[in-house]
Amino acid sequence: MKRAKLWVCVLLAGVLLAGLWGQAWAQGETTKRINAHLANEIIPLSSHATTVSGFIDELSIALPDGAVIDPPMEAALQDGMSVFLHGLTVTRGETEQVIEPILDVDESWRFGPTGVEIVDPGQSGLKRISCTLFYYDGHEVGRRTREDVIQRMRPQKIVYYKSLNEGDGPSVEQILEMRMKPGDYHVPPTRYREVLTMSSTAYEPGPRSCGRFASGNTAAGYEAGYGVVAVDTNVIPMHTRLFIEGYGYAVAGDRGSAIDGNDIDLGFLTVEECMEWGRREVKVYVLY
Repeated sequence: MKRAKLWVCVLLAGVLLAGLWGQAWAQGETTKRINAHLANEIIPLSSHATTVSGFIDELSIALPDGAVIDPPMEAALQDGMSVFLHGLTVTRGETEQVIEPILDVDESWRFGPTGVEIVDPGQSGLKRISCTLFYYDGHEVGRRTREDVIQRMRPQKIVYYKSLNEGDGPSVEQILEMRMKPGDYHVPPTRYREVLTMSSTAYEPGPRSCGRFASGNTAAGYEAGYGVVAVDTNVIPMHTRLFIEGYGYAVAGDRGSAIDGNDIDLGFLTVEECMEWGRREVKVYVLY
């Protein structure tokens, strides 16, 4: 007996779900073509409403009491129907807005005077704004606005070169404070102790590069990431200040069993950046 009641409940639930699905499907199939007759224009529109009142709501028009609508608000909406909105007018406008490039400023170090170099002049963006206004008896009763991007804005990229101190270059503290994102805009120093050609790889602070016990800190106690590199301390002593082509200024702040001889492992922030860097031969300038 209990089993029979259970089957009845399951059957009723199935019928109810089928009814809901059928209702949703039917609503999706009831798109109607409606001609809205305004005082100055006839606008062909699509509607999912079932009544004239619902159609007016779709238009987001706040008609005042006493506005004449034909058929009346309670009438059923039919495909191909004409709805007359007496006294309602429409106007349209279109403007274009220029979006000025934002400034993307990076800092770099070099010997010589302080200076600024424009790496990319950028590009202004352009946005088209279309507006449709509905009026009734001279008063605005509805508005629709649409924005289209015609041309995307590209930031203006500037490198601000800070002058190095007399033969010293940036200090360890300055390099760690900069945490400059690697890039070709870094200019190598003109004074340095030596230049090494090294085989570079990349790491990031997470477990993918540093194992499941990764703490985010290096052997020297620095926070891993941009500007901190791992070296063979028999070749480059810990805490040595370096410049790596295509990467920028860095501090030798870590070591590892896989780093041997002229290997150098460069700090990044994400696995994707590491994979993009890959393995490549670089010049490493060892500063004074």
